[in-house]
Amino acid sequence: MTLKAKTVHAIKWSYLSFFANLLLAPVFAAILARLLTKHDFGLFALGMSMYSLGQYIADFGIGQALVQKRDLTDEDVRAGVTASLLLGLSIMSLAWLLAPLAGTLLRQPEVVPLFRTFACLYLLASLLTVATALLRRALRFRPLMIGEVGGYVLGQGVFGLGAAALGFGAYSLAISLAVQYLFQFVVTYLATRHSFRLTFRRESFRALSAFGGRAALINCLEFVSANLDTFLIGRWYGTATLGLYNRGFNAVCMPINSLARSITRVLAPSFSRVQHQQDTLRRSYLSGLLVVSITLFSAAAGVFVCAREIVLVLLGPSFASAIPIVQVLAFFIPFPVLSNISAVLAEASARLTAKIVIQLVYLLLLAAAFTLVVRLGWGVIAFAQVLVVAGALRCFAYALVARRIIGGGGWATLLAYVTGIGCGLGVGVVMFAAVSWARMAGMAPFALLGLELLLGALLLGGVLLLGPPNEVQRQVRPLLRARLTRWRNAAGEIEQL
Repeated sequence: MTLKAKTVHAIKWSYLSFFANLLLAPVFAAILARLLTKHDFGLFALGMSMYSLGQYIADFGIGQALVQKRDLTDEDVRAGVTASLLLGLSIMSLAWLLAPLAGTLLRQPEVVPLFRTFACLYLLASLLTVATALLRRALRFRPLMIGEVGGYVLGQGVFGLGAAALGFGAYSLAISLAVQYLFQFVVTYLATRHSFRLTFRRESFRALSAFGGRAALINCLEFVSANLDTFLIGRWYGTATLGLYNRGFNAVCMPINSLARSITRVLAPSFSRVQHQQDTLRRSYLSGLLVVSITLFSAAAGVFVCAREIVLVLLGPSFASAIPIVQVLAFFIPFPVLSNISAVLAEASARLTAKIVIQLVYLLLLAAAFTLVVRLGWGVIAFAQVLVVAGALRCFAYALVARRIIGGGGWATLLAYVTGIGCGLGVGVVMFAAVSWARMAGMAPFALLGLELLLGALLLGGVLLLGPPNEVQRQVRPLLRARLTRWRNAAGEIEQL
């Protein structure tokens, strides 16, 4: 099987996971929003943010280094296992000890036992590192997706919702994560059967640490950038306001983050394999960029128009004040994923210095802007507006880096963005006309959201299959023609009978 065929096959499995989560996440979110309070969600947002910081440190870029390394040996795998387990244990112990300090800094003493609960998850997560990396490197996404989807259904749908119904509050979400990690570990390990023998030879860690150390620094910068709003809102506005903001943010950005992961974890190993073939790398990057741009700008337009129904149905009337937050964040949707594609290109080419500089500048820009928002006494909507502007600037910076890596393609990159924006405007106009009519007709929010999802899916499918030429058309149209020919032949045989 060629690399392109393997990549396409991997993307199919990756998107199967994405669409499964896309269908299930709103259902679980709607139930949780009625079982937990804004205060519970605020505590969980703080706990999850602190957990994610430790997780980035514990991973130390080991998984990324195993995927990117050109020639991987058994000793590299053993070094990866040893490093991930030791880091998981160390960060778990450190987080447990520092939890009271974090509670004091955030002015939220209630988060201390929650932080310690999350700290116990570091060791579970470290068990997944090597198996997940080996599967990604081989573009074997079927067991990865089985582990993720199965773990999500079991952890969130059974244990998470069950614990919330029993009154565990924010801890129910930690319980769901623990079950997810355990299920994923069993599935991914059975698919790889890698050795758990440890090694302590210094030279075994050099190749991984050289790349992994810089990758870990980037991950930490990305984490702080992604969670800075959470920390500041939790400290200055309280957990109830943070819970409102967090639910609005998750309603928009959780599916997009899932989409970003679905794309980047496939593109990273694919780009790594052709990192020395510039023409192939350029074609792969530009074709992927165009498809993602069309998809995301169209989705952003749909979310902006349908924000009212998204909040009322998924979160409930008590979260109605999150509607303007969701509308602002709709403009943020395309930028993290489009930035990720360029960032993965830099990572696959082992050019991490540019990523470090961009993430550091992005973090400083966010810190300055958020601090100004707090000092001026503006509300949380201003935090969302800052994210949109800063996200667009970061996306532009990464596009310049990608242009240098692929040796040109500036006009093609600009055309991809302009095409995506044009498609988004077209989808938005049609959606707005249809939704405005339905609202004036008095359609209930639940029924209207169903109509919006159906119309949005049809418009997006139409834009991708009938709109500007793109890779989806090249992949799907031959399949549709073959299927249509088969149906015609079958119909002809039936007529002859």
